[in-house]
Amino acid sequence: MIHFSTDRYNKIRQDFELWWEHKLDRPIIQVTLTNMSKALTGDFFGSNYRKEILEASYDMEISVEEAVKRIDDAYSSVEFYGDAFPVFYMRPTGVLGGYLGQESHINRNLGTVWFHNEKKSLKEALALSLDRSCDLYKRSIGLTRQVQEHFDGKVAVGVPDLGGVYDILASICDSNDLLLDLCIEEEAVKKAAWNIHEQFKLAYEDFLGAIDPGKIPGYTCWATMLSQKPYFVLQNDFSAMISADMFDDFYMPILEKECRHIPRTIYHLDGPGAVRHLDSILTIPELDGVQWINGAGAPGLDQWPDIYRKIRSAGKLCQVFINGAEELRYIDDVIELFGGAEGLCFICSGDSAEREKFDAYLVKYGVIQS
Repeated sequence: MIHFSTDRYNKIRQDFELWWEHKLDRPIIQVTLTNMSKALTGDFFGSNYRKEILEASYDMEISVEEAVKRIDDAYSSVEFYGDAFPVFYMRPTGVLGGYLGQESHINRNLGTVWFHNEKKSLKEALALSLDRSCDLYKRSIGLTRQVQEHFDGKVAVGVPDLGGVYDILASICDSNDLLLDLCIEEEAVKKAAWNIHEQFKLAYEDFLGAIDPGKIPGYTCWATMLSQKPYFVLQNDFSAMISADMFDDFYMPILEKECRHIPRTIYHLDGPGAVRHLDSILTIPELDGVQWINGAGAPGLDQWPDIYRKIRSAGKLCQVFINGAEELRYIDDVIELFGGAEGLCFICSGDSAEREKFDAYLVKYGVIQS
């Protein structure tokens, strides 16, 4: 059973609203701790409880009610400190592909789900539509509703991790083929991408309609922030393989429309290959912030001063992940590079055995009292 008092949400809710409005005089610091000796990998996304939630969500042999009970059990060993709280959304990234007809394959050992299909043409991608009759879609809607009933205000709920428009298109049509099509089938690519965008909007609205704001402490998504208005983390990981000019031509119009449609938005800037697009992304007035992922094997979070300065100069919020107690030092570094603590959100995960190290940072930055 989830160990979390609904009374804690009063302060978390207030502080997050101040953060979204650039009025919180400290950083948001979320700390989620588990027994990492049982984790699949050493980071937040490899934690064992997330694997258990994923398995329960995709096990079509059990009822929605039983799945939610298993999700509750999975949370029983998770500890939430500072600005952290329990969340639910249908994962993983790219689940929109499943709602468009792609087959899903779960790897229970790794705790991942992959979506795939026989390679489709751009013409076929243009004809795809949201399949509300598919089992995965119906189960996702059912879980979204049942979680709200079962947890009675203890869990924030979000729209599924639908994925990025071009990431979905690349999965459907094959990334290599899509890269060629950008050069020789420009209009066909744009039409197919706009169709995926329209299906994204339909799915987003469906799931938003399944969320009752009176039964949750706030909206969330896979980046586990809290908001009293719906928000979403937008992405285009495919963009790491294209030029800045192509990004502006093919994707910026879609991104601008996404940001106008969703009340609050954060852009997922993933890795060094995506950095060249930051200047364009920051020109969107409706975009609230940027999530910076430095990427596996890339220089640490303290080695990207220009990114933080650009985000702050543009008046945007910034969110980063801290994986393990050994990365806590990056909180100090990022705050210094950003030019202040206001407007920053650190989503931290680690081993419950190292709680004191995380607590020290929560005290240092005024999240909790000593």
